[in-house]
Amino acid sequence: MIWLGVIGFPLLVCCLLGFGRVRDVAAGPGLWLAPLPALGLALFVEGGTPGAFPALFLDTTLHFGAYGRLFLLLTAVLWTAAGVFAWSGGQERIRFAFFFLVTLTGNLGVCLAQDLASFYVFFATMSFAAYGLIIHDQSPTALYAGKVYLIMAVVGEVLLATAFFYAGILGDSLLFTDAAQALADPNGGYAQSTLVISLAVAGFGIKAGVIGLHFWLPLAHPAAPTAASAVLSGVMIKIGLLGWLQLFPLVAGQPDWGMVLAWLGLSGAVYAVAAGFTQHDPKTILAYSSVSQMGLMTMAVGFILAAPSYQHGEASLAHSVPLAGLLLFVLVHGLAKAALFLGVGVAKATPWQVTHRQWVLAGLAAVGLVLIGAPFTAGALVKQTLKSGAEQLPPIWSEFFSAVLPLTAVGTTLLMVMFLWRIWQSTAAERLPHGVHSKTADDMIKTTPMRGMVLAWGGLLLLVVALPLWASLLFPEIINILPGLSGKGWKTVWDGLWPIVLGLIASGLFLGLNRGRGEGSGLDDLLLSALERRASRLHAWWGSSPYCDPTCGTINLVAWSDRILQSRWMQTVPDRIERRLLYWHTVGVVFVGFVLVFLAVTWWTGR
Repeated sequence: MIWLGVIGFPLLVCCLLGFGRVRDVAAGPGLWLAPLPALGLALFVEGGTPGAFPALFLDTTLHFGAYGRLFLLLTAVLWTAAGVFAWSGGQERIRFAFFFLVTLTGNLGVCLAQDLASFYVFFATMSFAAYGLIIHDQSPTALYAGKVYLIMAVVGEVLLATAFFYAGILGDSLLFTDAAQALADPNGGYAQSTLVISLAVAGFGIKAGVIGLHFWLPLAHPAAPTAASAVLSGVMIKIGLLGWLQLFPLVAGQPDWGMVLAWLGLSGAVYAVAAGFTQHDPKTILAYSSVSQMGLMTMAVGFILAAPSYQHGEASLAHSVPLAGLLLFVLVHGLAKAALFLGVGVAKATPWQVTHRQWVLAGLAAVGLVLIGAPFTAGALVKQTLKSGAEQLPPIWSEFFSAVLPLTAVGTTLLMVMFLWRIWQSTAAERLPHGVHSKTADDMIKTTPMRGMVLAWGGLLLLVVALPLWASLLFPEIINILPGLSGKGWKTVWDGLWPIVLGLIASGLFLGLNRGRGEGSGLDDLLLSALERRASRLHAWWGSSPYCDPTCGTINLVAWSDRILQSRWMQTVPDRIERRLLYWHTVGVVFVGFVLVFLAVTWWTGR
């Protein structure tokens, strides 16, 4: 029952929005109270009996599984911080609270769902409810971002529904464990397994921001309110990664698909840097940074699938390092990216003086160093595990990916420097209102809305900096595998420093050469514009066709059927066929043909 309670509590708070006396409480403190049961479950319950609910969906099973506790903890922490941050209110806060709580329900559900049916329902709930968060401001930019997001979400849902349908057939069960085992069985059918994995790569890849499927992400993150951007980038895009981990047979190995994911991940990591560092909006830069980091996580999944040791079903401490590093990467990036997005909100709301600006920028820079992988941080440990995963590949690919991985840190450094520079630019020209002195500004910071924003942001900062400490207490099975990789000595420190130095030099050169230039259209914008033009032309062609009702733009079935029935083909061909059937020799030939087919089928089935 505790499993349903964790998922149902946000819905209970959502129902309170309909009662006037408690509406303000549900739309205020209710935003950060709703994830607390999930937070308590993730912190204090390590195992527990799986919850089986035969009457819910198609025999729902709720439990942590292999990865659910980590993802549930990350989800609960980030949604709690986002709820505290959003407690300040704003316009249409009741509507925001509704979509916030429904999206939270879906997000919690996918972390606990261990069967295909319930996972799909919770995944769809999360995806479609997030549309309300993205278009909350209802500006032209937000509505356009919501349109692109909704189109890609629908495509992703169709792909996943098909993948889950065939996975359930192969495994003769709706449980993820049975489906993964069936996909790993070499006698289960190569074509069916390839179809399921292909659909899952694309369906979950839309949520994970895989290159070519990432177009919604740089549009949705800047358009959404800051609290929504934090959870979108911090945890929701990682549900695609969770889907891969749940469905793919990691133990058996899929070397071909592993290399596909590795190359997709590397391409996304490089492309997002090239597309993001020329942007001016700090939240857009962070969105492209999320695409880049998710590319690295996709590459890590590819390393796990492509490692030759997995093909023989072996499982040892060395083989667990890449998976443990990937899970640590999920924590590091989720907390760091949410802290950066909330930091943008704090920066915009802070009455800027020199002291305030320095503290905010220092906090953002500290989180950026963790994300880059600076020495003595959790990010450095993530970099080492990625390198360990690359070393398990066949020699030719191992050397290549090991050489390229440090360059991705250069790209992350470039994005973080540009992000901090755009934050500085957006605040450097701001001044306190006329007549407002320092003491008054300090009083403004102490108000309830601002206090909640700073509290949420500061809490995430502490979690990011102290991540190795508390993660070792909560997830010793993950952290205890990794300390041998951290390494000590000047060589290890230098390996972590030189990409940062090179990234600083590259960002300085770019800023010096492009000072004063405006923001241009990126490749994503050009591709979306081209697709939109093609879609508009197709819609115009359809609207002018005789099969479309011009009053509503839909198919006119009456006109369509009348046109076919009155066509020359319908008036001539059926009559000719009927006249030919009047001849006995024609009927005889058809009868003999049916008999021969019947005899052939009977002989074949009786062999």
